[in-house]
Amino acid sequence: MPELDNPEIFRAVLDSLQTGIYFVDPSKRILFWNEGAEKITGYLRHEAIGCFCTENPEQGKRSLFPETSEALAAALRDGKPGIETISLGHRAGHRIYVRVRTVPIRNSHGTIIAAAQSLEENPSESEWDRRHDKLAGYGALDAVSGVLNKNVILSHLREHLTTFSQHAVPFSVLCMEVDQLERLRASYGVAVLGPVLQVMAHTVENSLRPTDFVGRIAENRFLAILNECSLPDIERAAKRLKKAVTAAQIEWWGDQWTISASFGGAAARMGDTIESLLDRAEKSLVESLAAGGNQVTVAA
Repeated sequence: MPELDNPEIFRAVLDSLQTGIYFVDPSKRILFWNEGAEKITGYLRHEAIGCFCTENPEQGKRSLFPETSEALAAALRDGKPGIETISLGHRAGHRIYVRVRTVPIRNSHGTIIAAAQSLEENPSESEWDRRHDKLAGYGALDAVSGVLNKNVILSHLREHLTTFSQHAVPFSVLCMEVDQLERLRASYGVAVLGPVLQVMAHTVENSLRPTDFVGRIAENRFLAILNECSLPDIERAAKRLKKAVTAAQIEWWGDQWTISASFGGAAARMGDTIESLLDRAEKSLVESLAAGGNQVTVAA
């Protein structure tokens, strides 16, 4: 059919796919950005096109998703395709996990002239998004942070303790706080607290497994329940979350900056109550805060 010879038809198809797709030229400058990429990352087409997927762009040029730079370089230099799951910064500031496929684009002579990447949402996260919408309808979410509210997260903790006492299925908890929140309030006003807590909460939530839970239990305190996580595993899990939080970004009235968080962990013990388990985790958190913040402490 003659109509199919029109390249605009193929461009329209690519543009409408829900899978995120974008092209870069040999300098890693974004040339094409489809609706799927907008939906997954939060960046609109006019914000992304012209940006560079590099860690250190030339002066005056904006960088976007430097985490993809190495895979793009391999495709552009060696024609090497690749696939990996990585953490990217959403436009709202929190981190998201996506599967990235990278392929070289060649001309009719076989010369590499560009590279393309596709972004696919983690299926488990998509399922969580649907469940999240239902929880909002049930009034189970905290209005400020968007994660589980105090009553619901403590109900989950109670259930885990019951299961642990009957079947000894291990689990752990993490108490978490954004570092120097009062300084941020003093510098930017009370209105900044909501966006900061949202970025913290969504970054942690997106970094947990589908079987884990996170909720807000105080103004600047979050509680994560790590299912089937014993004492030797807590520190590794907490450090992974801490790294994700420090990679997140806050945008506020033209300023852009990062945050850090402190973590205190404890593993469930036989005979634990909600109070005793939280007490150990919160004491560990206090130690992290006393050490200057951006630390992980786990109760022995």
